[in-house]
Order: sequence, then structure tokens, then C-alpha cells
Amino acid sequence: MKYLKHIFGFFALLCCANLVFGQNEVSGTYKGHRIKVRYYRGNPDIIQSVDYSLVTELNKTISRLEKEKAALQKKLDATGDDLSNQDSLQMQMLILERDKLAYKHAYDSLDKQEEVLLDSLRILRKILAESGPGGRDVRPPLTECSHFGVNYSIGIPIAFGSFLSQKDISGQSFWKRRMTLAHQVGIYWGSRSLSKKGSFTLGVGLEYSKMRFAVGVGQFSDTLDNAMDNDHDNYTAYLTCRDLEERATMHYLSIPLSLSVGQPFNDRVSGYLQLALVPSLCLSSSLSLSGYYDLEGYYSAMDLTLNDFQPLGFGHNLRVGEIVTNSKINRFLLNGRLACGFYLPLCRTQQGKKTRWVAKLGVKLDFSITPVAKASTDPSSFQNATDYLSHNNFMTSGGFRYVNPALEIGIMYIIGTKNLK
Repeated sequence: MKYLKHIFGFFALLCCANLVFGQNEVSGTYKGHRIKVRYYRGNPDIIQSVDYSLVTELNKTISRLEKEKAALQKKLDATGDDLSNQDSLQMQMLILERDKLAYKHAYDSLDKQEEVLLDSLRILRKILAESGPGGRDVRPPLTECSHFGVNYSIGIPIAFGSFLSQKDISGQSFWKRRMTLAHQVGIYWGSRSLSKKGSFTLGVGLEYSKMRFAVGVGQFSDTLDNAMDNDHDNYTAYLTCRDLEERATMHYLSIPLSLSVGQPFNDRVSGYLQLALVPSLCLSSSLSLSGYYDLEGYYSAMDLTLNDFQPLGFGHNLRVGEIVTNSKINRFLLNGRLACGFYLPLCRTQQGKKTRWVAKLGVKLDFSITPVAKASTDPSSFQNATDYLSHNNFMTSGGFRYVNPALEIGIMYIIGTKNLK
């Protein structure tokens, strides 16, 4: 059967080529042996003959062996009572008979495979061929399909930006990204093919996304000149944060606009490659902070240092208060998208079945083109680390962007099909 599958695959390619060029004969070479298929012009479902040079060679070999056997038989009859010559000739006869049986067995096997191949070719022609008036206009069954679907994807968003690229004195990045998940659901519509020579489609959709980001740092320190306390007195602030973690959650409503190469079909597996622009509207966002900090203040006018005075917010091992803010998030975000995958009809296509329902399985990469958040400057005054971090964090530091590799699944419904004319 392995041998037969190779031949059938070869003939499938020949038949597809024949459908394109409209001939009534296709030929080629498989493993050094010539193959030729003829069918009746005007009725491509009926195959006239199949010539495979290996079968022809086997026939010639069998004929040659039969002639050699007949010649030996004449020699054997002419030996009379010469037993030594008879034994030698009989041994040659047995060897020839053995070779003949071996070639005959190979011939019978090929003959059976040829019958199966002919049946397979007839089925293939019925599926692939479409005859016009008089059987002269034969075209491949290219089908353009508008389709509608529902998609879901789960990804691992990766944040990057100048703030997260900060290094410590040893040259190591002290901000550590935590693994988070992004979820996305949406509906999608794809057009019919834009070209008769290939599957190029346009698409539009509506998506809802929930994205989470988290970064952490073991310890960092900062000094802020001209800080102002609650009494409106200026001082120099010395802030040290420990075990700090910043977590952000954003919700987006998006309208992806896509161009795809490839489309779903109702009778075969197909692939796709997609490029898209995804304008998005931020519905809501939140930022939460947790950790511990030390805050000291130096008042140069009085040459006074305060390191443990709660009314003005100074102290050691204080807890960062959790905050929620969305004031610095850009409401409009433009993303790009690269995606690829497969469309899988939900039927037994091997048996010639067709269906309008097609599963979608693929991967995609979303990436932000415009910044996620607006840039912020250091506050002129703050009471504690919460005030400071609300203006200095990975979200509002400026230049914050992300990439989001994701796995995508979906189910598509083929709205309509139309054979290309």
C-alpha cells in the first residue's frame, strides 16, 4: 500500500496539472519509470488507459523467460538418453520457472494496484473536474467563500520600555517581569477571494481583550530634590523600596482590519497567513502596587533629617498602600498583528464529505505600535511611596509597549460558496 500511495499522490498532481491545461493525456516519471494516463476527451470521468513502463517491462521479461523455457525444452527433447545433459537442462528449466513465477507474482500485484489506482483516479476526477459545454471547458474547483466566525485566544503578554530596561550598578536589569495571561474573544467576518488566481481576502471583526502585566523588583532607591511635605516645606527625599510589585490590568475593545492569504473551504484543509491593523479603545485600566519602603527627609534650611516621623510620612519598613489609577493610560491604542494557521473542515473530507463548519487553529503575535500610556514626570511633592509610585511606574514612565504571542482557536461558518467562472 505504501507503493500505491506514492503512485496515487503522483497521479493526483498530474490530474491537477491536466485540469489546468485542459489536456486528455497526462504523463510523467515515477522512480525512473514512465507513467501515462489517457481519458476520453469530452468525458474526463472515464479513463481510457493507464500505461506504466514497469508493467510493460515485466511483460517483456515474462515473454522472454517463456521463450527461453521453450528453447530449453527443445534442447531437452533432443538429448535423447544423454542423462547428464538432461539433468543440466532440467536444472535450468527449474531456475527459469522460478524466475517466471516471481515476475508473474510482481505483475499480478501491479495489476491489482492498477485497478485500485483507476478507481481512485475516477473518484479524484469527479471531485476535481468540472466540465463545461461539450466537455471542453475543464477548470479546477477553486471556490471563493465568505465566512463568519468566533475566535478565542490566550497569550502571554511581554512588556518592554525604557523604564523596564533600567540597570543596577552591576549592569543587571533589576526589574523582573512576571508571567501573566491575556485573554481575547471576538467575532470575525471574511470576504470572498479578491482574486481568481489565489485566495486573498479582507476581514473585519470586533474583539474584547483583557490584558494583565506584572513586574517586580527586590530593592531600589531614589533621591528627589525639592520635595514638598504637607506643611509646604521643601526637603530632599530619600526613598528605598523593597519587594515591590506593580500589577496592571487593561480592558480593550478592538476592531481588527485584516488582509489574509488563504481562506476556509468546505471540503479540504487549508492554511492562512494574516496581516492586520487593530485600532483599540481602552475601556478601563487599573494599577496596583504592593511592597515596603523607607522614607527619610533632609531639610537643608534647618540642617535637619527626619527618618521616623509619621505625621509627615517618614519611617522605616512602611507598607506601600494599594492604589488604583487610570489617568495616564492612552485611551486609543493602535496594534499590529501577524497570524498564521490552518482551517480544518468538521467532516470526513477523505470520504468526499462537505460541510459549512470549519475549525480554526493557529498562532498570532499582537504588538503595540503606539505607546500604551502617557509619559509622566516626577511629582514635586509626595507624602509617601504611594504618591511617588503613582507617578513613577512601568505603566506611566513613557514608551511602554508590549508584544503578545498567543494561541488562537475558533470556529468558522462558510456563508456562501461560488465556483469561479
